[in-house]
Amino acid sequence: MASLDIYFLDVGQGDGTFIICPDGTTILVDLGSKKNGHIAGQDAIATIKNLMPKGKKIDYLFVTHGDGDHYNLIPELVRSHGFRFGKVYYSGPTSDYNKDMQGVIAGSSSAGFLDKSHSTEKKPLLTIGSASNQVDVFLLSANYPSEDDSDKNAKSICLMLAYGSLKAILMGDAEAETEDFIMNTFTKAFLKADVLKLAHHGSDSTNQESWLKVVQPRIVSASADQKWGHPYSSTIDRVLKGKRLADIYKHGIVAGTYDASTKDYDWETLSIKKAILTNLYEITGSMGSSWQAAGVAYVVQLRDDGSLSVGDTLNNLSRWF
Repeated sequence: MASLDIYFLDVGQGDGTFIICPDGTTILVDLGSKKNGHIAGQDAIATIKNLMPKGKKIDYLFVTHGDGDHYNLIPELVRSHGFRFGKVYYSGPTSDYNKDMQGVIAGSSSAGFLDKSHSTEKKPLLTIGSASNQVDVFLLSANYPSEDDSDKNAKSICLMLAYGSLKAILMGDAEAETEDFIMNTFTKAFLKADVLKLAHHGSDSTNQESWLKVVQPRIVSASADQKWGHPYSSTIDRVLKGKRLADIYKHGIVAGTYDASTKDYDWETLSIKKAILTNLYEITGSMGSSWQAAGVAYVVQLRDDGSLSVGDTLNNLSRWF
């Protein structure tokens, strides 16, 4: 059975998504880490190396925006592990990035800046594969409201991948105004998707209820981290209102809330049977209890028969599945 495989990587505090199309074409959307990067980030790199169907050339790289937790492992992937990219897409001016990442962009003969001239519903940015296994990649937004805007998050590249009747949306660190721009640009029918990577790690400043009602995802992923309380429990509450959320056997969601009195984050565990994937779990020991990255990559398969499958790359997390 052919499938479009989307791996939501655990990089600690950061983001990274690795995609393998049915014809073997590979796509990397971000790869960066700020906290736990020396552990989880290396796990993510190892996962990519183990998954590569051929050599060390990734066909497409999308760097959603110029925050280091979305790109600072990419130069290491090139310098220390010998990877290269067929086509590089990025948002914002190169000055948004550090010198190492600027070198990756400059070293690619096919680096391409994406402006906010989005795809149309009938004209994807990329068409990958043949008619029997075609994947369409649509550009929903980039550099909104402008390339030079000071808000890097709002400028995030937002993508939709469509395979047969199934769709997945990846939102980078997009803000609420970016979601509004997308909703004002495309029809509700077009934006209805099966998989949603929550914007900004599940932040409360985005992932609006109006946006979630339009997308109506069946599976949701949040690139979580304990430093900033992501994903916010208020965001998870909005997600749980979704009528199409799929059931999974067992899953423990770790969500954060900000306590103004202590100026710190409190954590809570939600044990539910809904397909909301996060990469934090509880470690207990002599140092007490803490929420840490688990080194797990979730894979969501969009299959050619129209079905969805969810799994992970760390078998000892049976308490989640």
